[in-house]
Amino acid sequence: MSNFIWEIGVEEIPAGKLAAAIVALQQRMEKALNEHSLTGNNCKVDSQGTPRRLMVEVAGLADKQPDTTEERRGPPVARAFDGDGKPTKAAEGFASSCGVSVADLGRLETPKGDYLAYNILQTGRSAEEILPQIMTDIISNFPWQKSQRWGGGEMRFVRPINWILAILDGEIMPFSTVDGMEAGNITQGHRFMARGPFKVTDSSSYLKAMEAGKVILSSKKRKKVIEAGVTKLAEKAGGVAVISESLLMENVGLTEWPVPLLGKFDTSYLSIPPEVLITSMQYHQKYFPIADKSGKLLPNFVAVSNIDTEDNGVLVNGYQRVLRARLEDAAFYWKSDQSVSLESRLDGLKSVVFQASLGTVYEKSIRVEGLAKLLVSHVPEAPLEDTVYAARLCKCDLITGMVGEFPELQGIMGSYYALASGANSKVAEAIRDHYRPQGAADELPSTPGGMVVSIADKIDTLVGCFAVGLAPSGAKDPFALRRAALGVIRIVLAGSGVHLPLKVVLDRAYDSYADGVLSDSKDESTRKIVAFFYGRLQNYLKADGFDYDLIEAVQALGLDDLYDVVLRVQALAEFKKRSSYAALVAANKRIANILAKSGKDSADIGVVDSSLLTDAAEIEMYKQVVECADVVTGCVASQEYDQALTALAELRETIDLFFDKVMVMDENITVRDNRLGLLALVRGTFGKVADVSRLVLQE
Repeated sequence: MSNFIWEIGVEEIPAGKLAAAIVALQQRMEKALNEHSLTGNNCKVDSQGTPRRLMVEVAGLADKQPDTTEERRGPPVARAFDGDGKPTKAAEGFASSCGVSVADLGRLETPKGDYLAYNILQTGRSAEEILPQIMTDIISNFPWQKSQRWGGGEMRFVRPINWILAILDGEIMPFSTVDGMEAGNITQGHRFMARGPFKVTDSSSYLKAMEAGKVILSSKKRKKVIEAGVTKLAEKAGGVAVISESLLMENVGLTEWPVPLLGKFDTSYLSIPPEVLITSMQYHQKYFPIADKSGKLLPNFVAVSNIDTEDNGVLVNGYQRVLRARLEDAAFYWKSDQSVSLESRLDGLKSVVFQASLGTVYEKSIRVEGLAKLLVSHVPEAPLEDTVYAARLCKCDLITGMVGEFPELQGIMGSYYALASGANSKVAEAIRDHYRPQGAADELPSTPGGMVVSIADKIDTLVGCFAVGLAPSGAKDPFALRRAALGVIRIVLAGSGVHLPLKVVLDRAYDSYADGVLSDSKDESTRKIVAFFYGRLQNYLKADGFDYDLIEAVQALGLDDLYDVVLRVQALAEFKKRSSYAALVAANKRIANILAKSGKDSADIGVVDSSLLTDAAEIEMYKQVVECADVVTGCVASQEYDQALTALAELRETIDLFFDKVMVMDENITVRDNRLGLLALVRGTFGKVADVSRLVLQE
């Protein structure tokens, strides 16, 4: 067994990419070693990384591939020798390809006869021979979203490579990049505190080099150091650190030797909305805010330095000075933005382009306002006047100085400026919430008014973009339309649900655009968007454990009330657990096939004439189906789909008996059509809930 250490030293890797790169390096090395049969019995691959390096260590690496035997089959023995027993050209050619004489060939018995054969021993290649090939493949095809070239070379990586360390059992592994950079046994430490160089011979010396070089190699350890330090300093300041996982990992990706430091800012800045302070600290400066036990911000923060000095006060002063400049700008905008009312900014949106083909943000605001009027009727808890007013003003903060400086605060600042302009809290909350949710993990609007404005905003964007040919294509979705559709779905399904007539809303949104703006027809646009919503809904429900066939069975009805669709899917999922499920699904599939083969649709078949029913089994089925249809209709009207399916499940025995006793395709055309009509009635009764024939039979 061998030990292999490989380190790629680079300029600073972007913090957000480091964690994924560490995982990718380990996975790709493990896969390559498995493919080349170099994993020993106790082989272990471990990858680590810092902003300046990616490293992978393989312990228990096989010294070489195992030897293998390749069995080659030649021509049939009958063709390998002539009548005199002499080898034919076929036999001689096969022997030559194996590098032996005909006399050295063996025989292989098969059911089809005997063949000439020869076993060739393939000697396994050494790890030293294979590893450079693996390294070249990994480094050349590393899954960076974006990579770069540097100098005059052809090498591409996320950042320029400064050194490569490769050690196999204490010796330098011969390896060079496509640009000729040779691997060596030298690594570097921290850029400022202990650069090195450091010579490495094995795993132990590598770890000692990291320690001497002031590098904490493990991301998990750096995370613990940062989290513990930030928590302790926050307690020292008399508060609790506001620690988000994303900010924590970003600081992990920014540092090799993290040193948390406590800073402060002037208390006068606490008069600025806390979201502004948090944005300045977290997103712009990568600092951790500190709040008291009630959640109110304190005039303190914790910054994480990547260097430890004799006088860290110099660093703290620098952090404070940078933050003070940001907060000074924020204080200026907070004061100046309130010099005019939020509503007075509406006309200013006429100069802000929403999308080149779709006009201005002002036009969008007017469309969203009109759409909100329609949607309020489907969200009764939303106050009409306040919601419509919020829809009109929801984009006005885009032209404020604060949002210009802090784009992350759009909507949030609109709510503050609405309150400052005299609007009530319901208007402000709806403005604040209308961008939500902005992702799968983002919070939903917290108020009915916010739900309405959010849906209206997203629907307007979807309709406009789809109707001018800007629908998502492959992985490209520059206008985040998938996110918008999923956001609407999440809002609709939240709580007790919103019964949204999707087609009606989409048509209204389409009509809100000025003539000539949209290129697709209304029908075509609506059809595409409904299908798009169903695609997102399928993925959403699949993630919750619902099978695709349940969704397709409901989707076949052409419904556009997404919440109603989900209620039906949930009921079908329970229906799938019933003992009668398989028989009823099989019967529905049989009925669907019979009706399809008859060449007639339900309109052609017509209604059932009870006087033509003669067999006891068909008479009984007609009676039960008619009674069941009344029950199902009532249940569907009240959206009690579990009860509707319970009633349908009781038809199992009578349907089974019908198929046992009755010949549907009777020679008498009148009788045949009447029985087809009876089957259509059964299918239609089930179809009030879902197209059960589309469900998958469980094995």
